[in-house]
Amino acid sequence: MPHSAPKNRPHSRFDEHWLRSIGFTVLLVGLVAGASGADRVQMIASVGTCAIGFGFFYLAFPGGAHFGMTVANFLAIYACMFEFFRDANFPHAPRPLMVAGLAMPVVGFMVSCLTRRRRVYALIRARQVRELDHLPRLTRWLLGTFAVGAASFALPGFALSPADQGLMLLAAMGMITLFVMLAVRDVVLVMVDVAMVFEGVAARLDRLVMPMMAFLTSYALIVVVFGCLYRIADLTTPSPQFSLHGTAARITFVDGLYYSVATITTLGFGDIAPVSNLVRVLTAVEVVSGVMMLLFGFSEIMRTAGQDRSTPS
Repeated sequence: MPHSAPKNRPHSRFDEHWLRSIGFTVLLVGLVAGASGADRVQMIASVGTCAIGFGFFYLAFPGGAHFGMTVANFLAIYACMFEFFRDANFPHAPRPLMVAGLAMPVVGFMVSCLTRRRRVYALIRARQVRELDHLPRLTRWLLGTFAVGAASFALPGFALSPADQGLMLLAAMGMITLFVMLAVRDVVLVMVDVAMVFEGVAARLDRLVMPMMAFLTSYALIVVVFGCLYRIADLTTPSPQFSLHGTAARITFVDGLYYSVATITTLGFGDIAPVSNLVRVLTAVEVVSGVMMLLFGFSEIMRTAGQDRSTPS
């Protein structure tokens, strides 16, 4: 009886999905670390921890490009929440303890995935959207994690020393790590479900690219036309037609485009305002045109989506 050739494992090759997803992870986490004002060591620790966690999970349990992006999103969200958690409740924790606290849930999740490798791999290979029968267990895990976070907000009132803050940070992250390890199946289920949603959204976006581009092009045309009209109206009248920061002044072409964008989106920042009836009428016409274009564009996009759903595969 001939033996069938062994199938190649999806993670046995260094494919473009891995590169794109880990690059996305590094970019997101680096963005969070940079925006939080972290120093070089903290940034390297954050990016390194999340990149290693992603690399381990994606290579050990491959699930396609969308699954890799889901893992990257989860790690970036975790890095953001940890930075907020640390800065709010443990701002003076020593750096080594901060790095250890950051790594603990990721390492705990990796260890738990290894110890339950077969079950985790089976969940990912199933590639089916699950029912909500696992939601109560997931809810209990989230409630436990949020309870630890909420309780830690009382710590700044005790004026703890930096060393004590570091120890309390480790204790809090240790409890969160325990919750993550106990609920690893539910976490994986959520990631699989989110990945499936991403795949569905990506497939629908592929079909809607053309109507969306047509809408955006028409929207941009209105912005440019009215931006030019505002500039021409200001140039061809003896007095300024706009006020800049409360003072009557001539606008530049860039100012006209900026005012046109603020007008069509109905934001109305107030830094540029019309002072004559002429530009007030133009502003009103642009607002109405923008609303009508928005309604028409949304209607066309939904009509295209409805036709795609009704077309047999």
